[in-house]
Amino acid sequence: SDERFQQQEERMQQLRQDLRRVQNLCSSAERELRYEREKNVDLQKQNLLLQQECTKVKAELKQAQAKLSDTTETCSSLSAQWEKSQQKVKELEQELLKCSQTDKQQSSLQEKLAQEKSKVCEAQKKISKLQQKLKDSQHQLLLAEARVSDKKPLEEELKEARENEARVQQELHEEQLKRKLLEQQVEELRQQLRHSRETEASLAKMHVELQAKTLHVLEDERKTDSSEKENQKLSEQLSLLKEENKALYEEGVRLLNQKDLYVRKYNEMQLRHKDKIRRAKETFIHAVKQRDSRIKQLENELSESRLQVEK
Repeated sequence: SDERFQQQEERMQQLRQDLRRVQNLCSSAERELRYEREKNVDLQKQNLLLQQECTKVKAELKQAQAKLSDTTETCSSLSAQWEKSQQKVKELEQELLKCSQTDKQQSSLQEKLAQEKSKVCEAQKKISKLQQKLKDSQHQLLLAEARVSDKKPLEEELKEARENEARVQQELHEEQLKRKLLEQQVEELRQQLRHSRETEASLAKMHVELQAKTLHVLEDERKTDSSEKENQKLSEQLSLLKEENKALYEEGVRLLNQKDLYVRKYNEMQLRHKDKIRRAKETFIHAVKQRDSRIKQLENELSESRLQVEK
């Protein structure tokens, strides 16, 4: 009887140790579950903030594009006005030469010529200001594109909360390769835009030189032919620049469409991640239920052992 009692006592101690071990495992599992839930909530908040920021950047990008388009149209309009003023200056110069025999007419024409030259200077100043605004708008457009392209995805944080991460890492690697290719294309577009700005600066310099040559026409009539050739050359270069800007705009639209496709793929990946989290939670809940059942079974065995000991 003592030996049997001792065996029962040893068995009861063993069951108590098993119970404590199971309780420790349960506590650890519950802490881990709370941690994963809190982390999942934080990740959802971060994802919401990222989506809001992406929406805001898209709106800024549309505003920058609209501003760039308006500035380009205004610059083209002022360029046309500047060309008309230059033509009018030439016409007034010819009329001044024809009417040089009359001092009064000459004075009036000189006054008109001075006014037209003043208008030309004002138009040139406006063109310079609008060119600066155009550069600023292009810079804002580049910044907006950079903010969109430089948004760090949440795959790195999301995959830490997933048990099955092998396939997710492969998908992430593929998306990173696509993003790298997109960044290379954006960099090429930026180089083309820098080249376009350099061309604009060169054309602006040629504008100044052409204006100086136009003023010298009053002193030396022979420079008129050279100035007309330079003006024609400048017009051709402006046409080429407009075609290049149109091509760059079309390339920008294509890149924006590609970015939207990338965002849709990212959202699809996020939905798959949420589904994996849901399945992991279901597996964990099932494991917790099995644990509770095992604890209840051990408690019943412990109660039976105590009853046998008391008997």
